[in-house]
Amino acid sequence: MKANDIRKLFKSYFKKYNHQEIASSSLIPENDPTLLFANAGMNQFKDYFTGNATPDNKRAVTIQKCVRAGGKHNDLENVGHTARHHTFFEMLGNFSFGDYFKKDAIKFSWEFLTNELKIPKDKLFITVHNTDDEAEQIWLKIGIDPKHIFRKGDKDNFWEMGQYGPCGPCSEIFYDHGEQYKTTNLIINPGQDILVDESRYVEIWNLVFMQYEKTPEGKFNLPSPSIDTGAGLERLAAVVQGKYWNYDIDIFQTIISQIEQLTNSKYSNLEQADSIRVIADHIRSATMLITDGVLPSNEGRGYVLRRIIRRAIRHLKLLNINTPTLFKLVPTVLETLNSEYPQNGLNQQLAEKFIKLEETKFLETLGQGLKFLKDVIKSEKLSKNNTILSGQSAFKLYDTYGFPIDLTEIILNESNYSIDLDGFKTSMQHQKEKSKQGRKETIAIDNNLFFKLHEQFGNTKYIENDKLESEATLLAIDTSEESSVLIFDQTVFYGESGGQNGDNGEIYDGDQVVATIIDTLKPVEQLHAHITNNNHKLSINKKYKLKVHREKRNLTARNHSATHLLQSALIATLGKHIKQSGSNVAPNRLRFDFTHPAALTKNELIQVEQLVNEYIGSSTQVNCTIMSKEEAIKNGALAIFGEKYGNEVRVVKMNNLSTELCGGSHVCNTSEIGVFHIISESSLSTGIRRIEAVTSTSAANFLNQRSRVLSALELNLQEKENEIITKVSKLVLENKNLKKEIKLTYEKSQRENNKSLFQTPEILNNQCTLQTIELPSGTNLKNISDDYLDMYPSGILVAYTKENDKIKVIIRSPNINNPISCGKILKELSKTLNCRGGGKDNMAQGSVDSNDLESFLIQTIKIIKQNTK
Repeated sequence: MKANDIRKLFKSYFKKYNHQEIASSSLIPENDPTLLFANAGMNQFKDYFTGNATPDNKRAVTIQKCVRAGGKHNDLENVGHTARHHTFFEMLGNFSFGDYFKKDAIKFSWEFLTNELKIPKDKLFITVHNTDDEAEQIWLKIGIDPKHIFRKGDKDNFWEMGQYGPCGPCSEIFYDHGEQYKTTNLIINPGQDILVDESRYVEIWNLVFMQYEKTPEGKFNLPSPSIDTGAGLERLAAVVQGKYWNYDIDIFQTIISQIEQLTNSKYSNLEQADSIRVIADHIRSATMLITDGVLPSNEGRGYVLRRIIRRAIRHLKLLNINTPTLFKLVPTVLETLNSEYPQNGLNQQLAEKFIKLEETKFLETLGQGLKFLKDVIKSEKLSKNNTILSGQSAFKLYDTYGFPIDLTEIILNESNYSIDLDGFKTSMQHQKEKSKQGRKETIAIDNNLFFKLHEQFGNTKYIENDKLESEATLLAIDTSEESSVLIFDQTVFYGESGGQNGDNGEIYDGDQVVATIIDTLKPVEQLHAHITNNNHKLSINKKYKLKVHREKRNLTARNHSATHLLQSALIATLGKHIKQSGSNVAPNRLRFDFTHPAALTKNELIQVEQLVNEYIGSSTQVNCTIMSKEEAIKNGALAIFGEKYGNEVRVVKMNNLSTELCGGSHVCNTSEIGVFHIISESSLSTGIRRIEAVTSTSAANFLNQRSRVLSALELNLQEKENEIITKVSKLVLENKNLKKEIKLTYEKSQRENNKSLFQTPEILNNQCTLQTIELPSGTNLKNISDDYLDMYPSGILVAYTKENDKIKVIIRSPNINNPISCGKILKELSKTLNCRGGGKDNMAQGSVDSNDLESFLIQTIKIIKQNTK
């Protein structure tokens, strides 16, 4: 049975028992800062377990894509070396949200394994938490041999999704791969837990009896006991297909076969097998993470992705591949996963482009980094008696050459060396503290209020986008010091979401304005929270008329429709790897973030702007339709990275120009947008660009202002419009040349002044002079030393300057026939004095503690004189 058949069978089995099929959530957890990646099937149902949200159906079945490569659950280090550790895997799961509990959960799992998958019962073993008598009794009633049931403690049989969140005792199901796979030299006495032999007995299903929630304040009972189960597809497929290694199942073998072709290697070759397995695993993670919206970077999720890619590149290098190759595996990966995750397949070009870019960049520095590491091993004299590389050197490999710390560890371990990890962490912390300077800290919003309001009143009925007035009953008022939150039974006010700003307007009692709505939020599902100032007297359960600001709504709609056209123009100009990764739509402007690895050229920006204006001028009708998400994706609708969609979605279609999933406000015809103008294009982060633009009256005002500036320039420069650029460029060049001439004159004068400082150097021998001098604060020591050598080509200079609490120093000697090594002097003195710095034979720079300055000068002069006799 192939892996895809197991997926289908699992879903159909649980749908037979009234479980609603729910699509996998993104690998980027939604609104959950406690998780790096989705690491279990229950992540997207966290609010159902805690009671903060109510599901449409109390039973669910999913196949969830998961990544465990960071945080509490991290399998990165084991990949390739073990039979079943992966960074990316698929988790089959069935869930009960306060419906069935232990008895049915156990029955379903046993029936599926033994009846549907035909796994022999005598091959299965069970664990329960050492306090869970109830679960053990249920297993015994099913007919499990008591000798096949084992009790375990919290470490093995208490499941937690992370540091905080829903949790509970669990019961695990293990499969016996057979006597031939037992761990050698492991002695298990009669009556002991045989499942400690992890080579032979493999966990294939975990039934979590979700009873508690862990918070920073402690562990509390959940409102309703629930069920969360997880069965790893790869492990189940290995059992069903009669394989011991997960890498031998069909979905991995398809990828491994492609790796063999691209690298001219053999999986059957034991020396190559580990690398092939690492590459096969890591390309799955990299592909799925990128197609879910994670891009390589130097922090957070992006850094974990970069580590994964660079580990794979290094293993390709071990297979003698030194050109970008990893990206060529992306189509094969998606071929094995597309049937379950079609949305990821739509982003294939994005994954290929960014993985190839990462390969190209890292291959450029990989050789330099390996050479640096080889030199450091030599300079630090690593040997059998000195096996620890300094943390500073490891950090330089990370910071300068892009080597993830675990990659450096792997390379060193191959020679039986290790790293001073504490030293590495100290260097890393120092860098983080420097980068924090000047950065504003963000404050997290507490949504408990909105969860409570949603639990009490449910979703707000939203009256579609073309309506701007309606009557509504006020259900709740929550007042703080600065503002009030109003909840109505229905509303015409758009709640901020999908990048579009929330509406504002007025509340009427009859013909009188009784309150002003300054913003509208949609913080929990479809609850609309109307924000108003406290200058009002409103009554609960009374009807009011809600009226949206018409002009602002219309301007916002024009900008929102323009973002759709902008995305289409970017795809047409730059390629299908363009994906929206954020936006902000306001009445006076729009901002659009998208995936692209480089700044747009001037010509590309012109082309994009022209295309959008052509689309606007085509007077295309804008149609909005409600359909299933699957139907929308099949029809080519574009979705936003990280956005959560329900089973039914709203599709905004502009003929053949644009088709997107969107719940926002739009024009009826593209001609209503008027005109589109790009204000700026910039980098937001690695691989993410940002365009800011204006439309309609804002664009007209912006262009009119530029026209007035241009007219003023024409008047002041006495030039026609088409000659202004030439005239300004000429003036800029003249100004630049004058500044350069002034600088050269100043430097020449300064050099003449500097020479007066070096009138009485000490003569050491016929070939060499020595000058020791204190210079004024702010002096450029290198420039001074250049002037000294101009006067005394065989001279040696020791100069210093006091900068606040530090003493900056330089040691300079001749470039030719150098009698001393300046760098070695500074390095030698740093062993006994509080000084630091470095350099080469002819020049070294650094700093000295003020208390050690006198000793530094005495010892430096002593060393120089000893070496110039």
